[in-house]
Amino acid sequence: MDAAEAGSSLGQTRHIDRASARPPLPRWVPLVCGVMFGAAVVLQGPNGGMSGLTAPLIGLALALGAYALIVAIRARQGAPRRPVSAAPWITTVVAAGALSTSSLNSSNTSELRWLYVASGAVVAGIVWYRLQRKAR
Repeated sequence: MDAAEAGSSLGQTRHIDRASARPPLPRWVPLVCGVMFGAAVVLQGPNGGMSGLTAPLIGLALALGAYALIVAIRARQGAPRRPVSAAPWITTVVAAGALSTSSLNSSNTSELRWLYVASGAVVAGIVWYRLQRKAR
């Protein structure tokens, strides 16, 4: 066995080992999580119907619920948890805080609302795509 053949065999073994350690998600999970995360982003925008921080807190609950759903499904599948870096979480919290603050201080909320709807649609699409690749 030469070096190229051994490297190929080792690469295939690692790929099979990773695939068995992370079983695929059920088909419904990407859609549900994408909608939940997208709605969470939309609720961060200016909302005339709800007072104060009600809408942003509902959005936060939706995002945490989607994350908890994925964690619960992975735990039920027996998949090991990956170590999580703090940098993406800090960036997300700062960005959400900046968007929420700008929505509370804005005077023209009708035009700004479309920004949040578009951002929510983009986030829903990204979450769906990323999770869909891991679904059955």
